[in-house]
Amino acid sequence: MLIRFDHPRMFDNLLQDFVVGDFTSAVKSFPAIDVAEHENEFVLLAEMPGVKKEDLKLTVENNALTLSGMRKPYEIPQDARVLLNEVRVREFSRSIEFPSDVEVDKIAAELQNGLLRVVLPKAERARVKRIEIQ
Repeated sequence: MLIRFDHPRMFDNLLQDFVVGDFTSAVKSFPAIDVAEHENEFVLLAEMPGVKKEDLKLTVENNALTLSGMRKPYEIPQDARVLLNEVRVREFSRSIEFPSDVEVDKIAAELQNGLLRVVLPKAERARVKRIEIQ
């Protein structure tokens, strides 16, 4: 019985899955964001570990919310030897476009324990209307 073993292709697939898969997961957009639509509002949650509210900027234009800011470096003592360094210092900017109009003057945002919560009320004309049948 002969079994064909395609070593180069198998090695390439393994390398692709291991290296590229791990690399792309590390390069995903920062911050991670969840957006939920409710009947009268949108709620956005963004992970902001190590970001202070004074280093964060929120703007809204044409139903698009933009989060931008910087996760600043932390101080490493002179006598410390760094064994692993995965925490990235970086500037970031992400924009999320909403499918309907929002009440810009009523948007509320709160940053607590590294989690940003933004509530964007829908404009009255964008809300679902229930009509009673007579």
